[in-house]
Amino acid sequence: MKKLLLLTLLSCATSAPLWAQNPVNSPRPQGAPAGAAPAIQTPQGAGKITGTVVDSESSKPVEFATIALINTANGKTVDGTVTDEKGRFTLNRVPNGTYTLNISFIGYETKEMKQVTISAEDQTANLNKVALAPAQTKLQEVTVVGEKPLIEDKVDRLVYNAEKDITNTGGTAADVMQKVPSVALDQDGNLQLRGSSNVRVLINGKPSTVMAGSVADALKQIPADVIKNVEVITSPSAKYDAEGTAGIINIVTKKNSLQGVTGSTTLTAGTRGSNGNANVSMKQGKVGVNVNAGVNRFYSKGSMNLRQVNQARNEAEELFENTTTQLGTSTVDGMFGFGQLGLDYDINEKNSLSAGIRVNTGSFKMRSHQNANTFQAAQNEATTGFQEPMLTDEYNLSMKNNNNRLSMDLNLDFTHQFKKPQQELTLLALYSQTDQDNEVNQLRYEIEGPLRSTTINENEGLNKELTFQADYAHPMPKNTLLEVGAKGILRDVSSSSLYNGKDLNGDFSYDQNVIASYLSYGFNLNKKTALKFGGRYEYTDVAGDFVNPQQDFTANYDNFIPNITLAYDLTQNSKLRTTFTQRIQRPQLFFLNPYRQQQGPNLVVYGNPRLDAELTDSYELNYSTFFKTTSINVSAYMRITDNAIESVSEVLRDTTFVTFNNIAKNKTYGMTLSGSTKPVPAWNINGNVNVYYVDLNAPFASNSGVMYNINVSSGYTFGKGVSAQFSGGFNSDRVQLQGIASSFSYHNLAIRKELFEKKGALSLGMDNPFRRALKFRNELSGVNQNTEERLPFSTQTLVTQYNRGFRLTFEYRFGKMQQQGPPKRKKSIRNDDAKQGDGGGVQ
Repeated sequence: MKKLLLLTLLSCATSAPLWAQNPVNSPRPQGAPAGAAPAIQTPQGAGKITGTVVDSESSKPVEFATIALINTANGKTVDGTVTDEKGRFTLNRVPNGTYTLNISFIGYETKEMKQVTISAEDQTANLNKVALAPAQTKLQEVTVVGEKPLIEDKVDRLVYNAEKDITNTGGTAADVMQKVPSVALDQDGNLQLRGSSNVRVLINGKPSTVMAGSVADALKQIPADVIKNVEVITSPSAKYDAEGTAGIINIVTKKNSLQGVTGSTTLTAGTRGSNGNANVSMKQGKVGVNVNAGVNRFYSKGSMNLRQVNQARNEAEELFENTTTQLGTSTVDGMFGFGQLGLDYDINEKNSLSAGIRVNTGSFKMRSHQNANTFQAAQNEATTGFQEPMLTDEYNLSMKNNNNRLSMDLNLDFTHQFKKPQQELTLLALYSQTDQDNEVNQLRYEIEGPLRSTTINENEGLNKELTFQADYAHPMPKNTLLEVGAKGILRDVSSSSLYNGKDLNGDFSYDQNVIASYLSYGFNLNKKTALKFGGRYEYTDVAGDFVNPQQDFTANYDNFIPNITLAYDLTQNSKLRTTFTQRIQRPQLFFLNPYRQQQGPNLVVYGNPRLDAELTDSYELNYSTFFKTTSINVSAYMRITDNAIESVSEVLRDTTFVTFNNIAKNKTYGMTLSGSTKPVPAWNINGNVNVYYVDLNAPFASNSGVMYNINVSSGYTFGKGVSAQFSGGFNSDRVQLQGIASSFSYHNLAIRKELFEKKGALSLGMDNPFRRALKFRNELSGVNQNTEERLPFSTQTLVTQYNRGFRLTFEYRFGKMQQQGPPKRKKSIRNDDAKQGDGGGVQ
């Protein structure tokens, strides 16, 4: 009853946006048109002019429209602002007088509203709805005035405009992520945001079960050429799911929203990867269709040198020290394909429908050949040390690791616009499914001899999600907005495994159902200060079903997740923002699957279906400013996570077993500094520095240390269609609960020449051209928990990746477009609550 009451109260709650009105001197947002002259003086009166700008045909709000307040007596502009995301605007402190209001936006006819009067008797002029008529101008070519910077600092997120970085051309999403502010990838492609792997990755604002297994593998499937930008949201509001501890990373793909038929194609050939993709968009009248498809292949090689030492007792209770060494080479070959179809239909002026299907398929193959040696040394009772080690075993290993996956996302969205501007009802549905198969085949041979043994591990994993969501927005007086919403997520995870063709009772299924509702409320405390606060209630029910009924379990819990943001305009060009929020992170298939995957001759990785959700308190203080062609963003943050999910390793005999547990506490304190500048119009420089301290504590281990990552990029336009760009980065050693992960760096160069009157381009990309290979030195140490003595173990690995690469890319765009006003703002389902996996192949 308590849960039902909370859900009912939250569903009936109201909210108002934080940016209910624009301050008088607020700066023009990135991308807003410069349609009005700047104010030549600051108004000092007590008057107020308000209104809402809408499209005259659809009655939908027009955001970023320019508002210019002109004194009728002398024709001078005395003030100005832009509309917010709901089309609203407010001009404060307007002196008594008669004015003309000039309202303009690209794609619309400019509108003048004359005889707007502020007097002593009437200090408020409410213009209500102001309708702009779309400009019916056909465009043979679209000329963009002004250029988006590579990094944009918006109110609630940082945006990396990947399409502006030519070093991404011909690469994959993994290459793109290396350059996103505050994001770092390790040698396996595992993703971290501000030092935390607890990140939710979305595609076009929607979850995808392709991310449920391995995010590292999924990023390799997405060509960089289809990515428009990457959004980093570190402090999401209560309206979002109680998502990833560190935040959300949203990958936005390219899609044309203009009338007509347009398209593009990209072909890349390279020494480490090749790909091709094509995109076609069609919009005629009420119907829009977008088709995107492509294929991506990558290939690489490397080597590995491992030394593992552990202590153990034999049956006679004698203490021995075992040492295992491995030396070998490996090759990786992956082939991925994707297809996406999107449909939009404007039923009438008030109702619209959209649907889409996205399919990803691919295979990942790794081949490895190694020589392994095992030594054993008995304890020297006289010195309590160990005697000279003796060789006890030696063999050659040939290993094949095959991963295949097929994922599908289906969505259906309905939007109804009421008579009042901003009054809107949306109904959303999403079904996602990923089928992942894994097979590891190991052949052990005697040295220069016959086959000794064969080990085959197989697993079939299936992850299904069904989501329903409803949102309603209702406009209220004084530019406030009521918002209510409810959501349900039904997850079904299953796994079936075989070991050498035998079923060892490893099958299981796992259900996780989430019901949620939220509220938020925001208002302006004064001209410069805005406050937004809210909360989200979520109820979770989980059940595990095993072959052995004694292992079955059920659990349920509820959480109330608060959020509060306070923003203050220090000056016209600088803002201070502080945020507190709580987050919950539920484990997904990668962490839950108990299948014991033999990833190497001495390495077994398996999940833990009894993991609990993580709970995090997150604090952030942010300062941003811009002047002329320079922008700077500084953030200080702190995260305190209970039940943090971390990998835990043990060594039994000569094999390392890795699983996941909820450790006691994870505390992270950090600071980020990012900025961009253009010393001259043809030259841009962007950089980001993230420094943080991590303190990990568990009952059996603890570790702490300072870490940092740096990335920088710079581009120069030479003219005549020729441009060049550089990007590079460095990641320091990373502290883990039981060891240290290696530092690494990267650098990329690209040269681009535009062709066919800017409809095509030819690019040469170079990955790490000045270094043949990257070397990663990792250390792992701890004590075995299953022995009374807690005997120690340690592992040192040296991994070499030959990642120097060159690629040549050809691009071509075609089609004609017709401007039909600004793109429609669409809502989409965001399942952001589940903790996704890193690389490593656990399915």
